[in-house]
Amino acid sequence: IWVGKDLPDPNRLSDRQVSQSTKIFDRTGEHLLYEVYQNQKRTLIGSEQMSPLLPKAVVAVEDKKFYEHSGVALLSIARAGFNNLIGRKSGSGGASTLTQQLIKNTMVGNERSLFRKIKEAMLALRLEKKYSKDEILKMYLNEVPFGSTNYGVESASQSYFHKSAKDIDLSESATLAALIQAPSRYLNNANTLRNRRDTVLRLMNEQGYITVEEKIKAQNEALRVYR
Repeated sequence: IWVGKDLPDPNRLSDRQVSQSTKIFDRTGEHLLYEVYQNQKRTLIGSEQMSPLLPKAVVAVEDKKFYEHSGVALLSIARAGFNNLIGRKSGSGGASTLTQQLIKNTMVGNERSLFRKIKEAMLALRLEKKYSKDEILKMYLNEVPFGSTNYGVESASQSYFHKSAKDIDLSESATLAALIQAPSRYLNNANTLRNRRDTVLRLMNEQGYITVEEKIKAQNEALRVYR
């Protein structure tokens, strides 16, 4: 009760003001001339404006039980709490559900503490009661950082592939999903990023999102990431 008394209202998550880039087009309204932003380059888009392969790739690698749980990974919370209590920094985070990651990115921050983890879990449970899984996933994909100043899948897709998120293929969808874990590390090492992409493709196949043939074809494609 004490931890939860000052929690933000998850019901207002979708109504809050999210910073987006200011775009300046030519007189036809079709060609982007300039994109103005400060620390976060972001364009909010709906689920229908994303490749259907993209959310599948993200769920496969980040939270394969996303459509089954109620927002919380109890084992993860127990492990984080134990490691914090004994003063161990490594192992105190990670393995959070996508809902918990969304809460961390938008409401409670990255502080390593047991109380923050409890708040995160309480808000995740409330969030799952308010929004559908698809709504939560859409908000997550618009929030998550992809390296540099790119936030959200549309900004990342435009920056790294020079195309909209709705037009990316399987290999590119897996590449974006691969970046989420550690954007800077993967962007600075093409071989590591390729290996992580192939891991995403393997998980997508194991979880029934793609066929073996689709996995092999995507793994054989060159890694195309513009910097």
